[in-house]
Amino acid sequence: MQQFLHPVCLTLAVTGFLILLCPPRHLGRDRALTALVGMYGLSGFSFLVSLDPVWAFLGRTTGNPAIGILASFGIVTALETLELIVLAHWVLPPEKARRTVRLCLAAGAAVIAALATLFLLLPVTGAVSPQAFTAKYIHSGIYQAFLTLYIGAYAIGEGIAAVVCWRRAGGTGEPWIARGLRVVGAGALLTFGYSAVRLVDVATAVFGLPHASAQAENFAWLCADGGTTLQLTGFFIPTLAVHAVPRARAWASAYRNYQRLAPLWHRVHDALPTIALQTSRHASADRPPVWGATWHLYRRTVEIRDGQWALRHHLDASVRHAAETRHTSAGLQGAELAAAVTADQLRGALTAYHRNESPKAPTAYADAGDRDEVRTPDDDVRALLRIAAHFATAAAHEDAT
Repeated sequence: MQQFLHPVCLTLAVTGFLILLCPPRHLGRDRALTALVGMYGLSGFSFLVSLDPVWAFLGRTTGNPAIGILASFGIVTALETLELIVLAHWVLPPEKARRTVRLCLAAGAAVIAALATLFLLLPVTGAVSPQAFTAKYIHSGIYQAFLTLYIGAYAIGEGIAAVVCWRRAGGTGEPWIARGLRVVGAGALLTFGYSAVRLVDVATAVFGLPHASAQAENFAWLCADGGTTLQLTGFFIPTLAVHAVPRARAWASAYRNYQRLAPLWHRVHDALPTIALQTSRHASADRPPVWGATWHLYRRTVEIRDGQWALRHHLDASVRHAAETRHTSAGLQGAELAAAVTADQLRGALTAYHRNESPKAPTAYADAGDRDEVRTPDDDVRALLRIAAHFATAAAHEDAT
């Protein structure tokens, strides 16, 4: 059962880790997210260590065939600590959360140190698989103490997580966080089945009773891995809603807007190739790279504005006046009118630039008066999208005629 369920949980943990890790620059700004990434990473390691090939490799490498049990228990204790840290940041005020984090770190470190001390006292006699380890050493008093300490800390951590999740789920105003907390709480409750079987193992060994059946062992791992799966899923639900989905939407918007600016950018770039930061890369690109789409979008807006600035010496008042008259008659006004007129001015300036003509009556861009409203890069993107839309419409009209 263990060797079947662990790869499934390992896949889930690694997938969540990789999704939450990108992009890594977000981690420094969100302590809860940083702890959550660490929790997923440690969860993946805990399942990896318990796989037979990895367990045997660690034994051969370190010369201690039982080192896998210490690695597994130590990693699980660490990820339990991070789980409580994530919950502290989610449900407590900042100052109280910081105090709770320090307490969790101290408790987790103390448990891991105690486990390592007991492990060093454990008499190891030959290689043994992860599945058979408890059965082989359960009659050792040192291992009984080792296992009891681990299970006790594990059960206490999961109990705290279950209580916090179920109590706070109804009090939060964020529906996605509430759903995630309930799923995490259900997973924490399910892991009690694993803890109960392990404590029964210790009790049967202490009192000389028959060892638990294979069905009980399968039940223990079903509860452990099933509960962990629910917890990993529950933690990912609000993270997906709060972090991953908004980032995906921002990426899709940047990708789409980059393409919408392409016709305008190409016309300006054909006349003024030096506006491109990477001429060889951008000259034929209508799609940004998968990574950094937002940066490339902002870079494209800067390049268009640079081209617009360079073409200002070819603006003629007659072109502006004719454009204002035409678009005003069409019912445009405000920022939309300025964008439409600016698009016509750019087309006229590009034509004059290619002909090396100077304006008879120089003027400014129609959108120059609106620049004070552009306070952020996103504002500039929206302003240029309006210009690009009218620029493309005029081009399509010319092609049709």
